Amino acid sequence: MVFAAPQASLNKTMANPSNMRDLGRMGVGIWTFLRSQPGELRPVSQRAVDDFLSRAGRLPVEAEGFVRYAQVIVRLENRRAIEMLRVGFFQYRALKDGRLDRRYFRKIMEAIPEAAFGWLQLEKPPPGVVAAEHKFAKRRLEHLNTWKPTQDDLSKLRGLVNQKAGHEIM
Repeated sequence: MVFAAPQASLNKTMANPSNMRDLGRMGVGIWTFLRSQPGELRPVSQRAVDDFLSRAGRLPVEAEGFVRYAQVIVRLENRRAIEMLRVGFFQYRALKDGRLDRRYFRKIMEAIPEAAFGWLQLEKPPPGVVAAEHKFAKRRLEHLNTWKPTQDDLSKLRGLVNQKAGHEIM
């Protein structure tokens, strides 16, 4: 599940050439929050998540055997978060010791090409058949690597994001 925020203020900056110098002070930040159980989130470094996904790093595993985290992408001005751009809720099956279950991860990687490019078909389906394999692949991928937050999760995330930003952005 991914939420996106409007891009109006960034578009205004880009449209006016005199504002282009502001782009040097603008940037994007990624904030990651690990879910230990429903309604409990805590900040975790993006490096720890990257290590978990690619370098045999370890993260705490929920009772169901998943590592779940929320990733918030924010627009920065002068290193200060001014707007939330996107929120994603990701999950990966993990071994009991907190390392990524590589077999499960392979399933996710196998689903990506069809979900992303399945609509580029070499053969046309027979008349009367709707080519929707890519839509099913997208749903399969979504089911494999995203989770649906509870209201408690969203409330906790909102509080953490707004506290980190120093003002309300979510």
